[in-house]
Amino acid sequence: MISTKNLNKTNKTNEMAITPEERKTKVNALREEHEDYFQTNGLINALYIPKMAYRPTGKDELYVSFFPSEFEKNEDIYTEFVSIGYDTEDPKRTLYLHKHNPHWKEEYELIESSTGFIRHIIPVNELKIINDVTSRGKLIHDFANPDIPDPDDKETPGLVDALVEINKTLKTIQLTLNSILNKNYK
Repeated sequence: MISTKNLNKTNKTNEMAITPEERKTKVNALREEHEDYFQTNGLINALYIPKMAYRPTGKDELYVSFFPSEFEKNEDIYTEFVSIGYDTEDPKRTLYLHKHNPHWKEEYELIESSTGFIRHIIPVNELKIINDVTSRGKLIHDFANPDIPDPDDKETPGLVDALVEINKTLKTIQLTLNSILNKNYK
């Protein structure tokens, strides 16, 4: 006889499961948010795999997991955080990048789920933030490279002034080029 506790657990598991067709539809819908970034940066066929961020047993920080078959594609992986049902869990829809690591087999911890699936886990802090809905079109600070100043940091002396000067120079170049082009077409 099946206990009510196990029956409820089975029903909840079945409610969370989605078909491969539903997953594909949801992933395509999620990707649409980031398609402008991919198109603008020439990443037409970017490997986009939304993942669940979670805290594995015995760990203190959040991780994402990837199947060996996903790493075997030897490509950078773009991701965002979703639920087990592929619903977004981040209202800012942050897009992250995991740069391809040719040493993934040796460097990333291998785990096996209770259902027998084998995956490699990566700490979320190793992902690079690409952009989110509040910063589309802006430069995102790369926390992995602290030497690059954050242009939104009001404490960075002279940065705003330098950016204003760069903008003026670029406008002057644009006007000069337009003038030359107009002369050539007359």
